[in-house]
Amino acid sequence: LMSGVKNNVGRGINTALVNGKTGELIDTKFFDMWGGDVAPLIEFLKTIQDGTIVLMATYDDGATKLNDEARKLIAELGSSSITNLGFRDNWVFCGGKGIKTKSPFEQ
Repeated sequence: LMSGVKNNVGRGINTALVNGKTGELIDTKFFDMWGGDVAPLIEFLKTIQDGTIVLMATYDDGATKLNDEARKLIAELGSSSITNLGFRDNWVFCGGKGIKTKSPFEQ
């Protein structure tokens, strides 16, 4: 879904959206949480449709620009670790829009 060869990964939070019914890739994006702005990440998170599988992984720093709103939106996808994510922490997560519980796929 994502790789340096495809040139669709970068510093910050890397995301992949997958259709929960068909398994087809919907979109990939990365958001620079060191030198970038959190607003595009927040807008992206708000547009995710119910039933979408959301995969996230950090590279370098994924936390510096995160604010309470962004952390809340990620927590709503099933993350229990996003509230504690700090500077240069490694984090991988698989959750979903509309999930009713916390995701067991997070480290």
